Amino acid sequence: MDRNTRTITLIRHAKSSWNNPSLSDFERPLNKRGIHDAPRVGAALQQAGISFDRVLCSDAKRARQTLSLLGAEIEIDEAIIDYRHDMYGASADHLFSCITEQSDSIYDIALIGHNPGMESLANSLAEGPVGSMQTCCVIHMEFESDKWADLSRAAGKIGLLIRPRDL
Repeated sequence: MDRNTRTITLIRHAKSSWNNPSLSDFERPLNKRGIHDAPRVGAALQQAGISFDRVLCSDAKRARQTLSLLGAEIEIDEAIIDYRHDMYGASADHLFSCITEQSDSIYDIALIGHNPGMESLANSLAEGPVGSMQTCCVIHMEFESDKWADLSRAAGKIGLLIRPRDL
């Protein structure tokens, strides 16, 4: 890959359960469909040859479970994972700042988080509209940029779009 090409993979957490009303939103686990979808999406990422230098993941239970299930199919070194409480319910602008603050020695970043921030970020980064990000949706984009801090919005070339219903 060209050294001034950077990739961002946006992953919305898999489908979560509302079965236990005593749990806080932050503690909600994945439901049966989420547990089924996440490994299939991980396998699709593996098949596409996608890899990451850094994974920024919301520390909410459903995001962590999604990452764990993705990791069952695609190799993700625990050392590159950054669980972040500030990504729980974060706006697109905040998620964008999480990306632009990364070291320029990193070229491939994955974010695992929540809507509406993830969908809004995807639509602001891509060259054209990407539409809705259903649960466990993945959007992989390439950017021509020497530095994360110089990343331009509306410049991402979509290289891969995965929706569990299409697998």
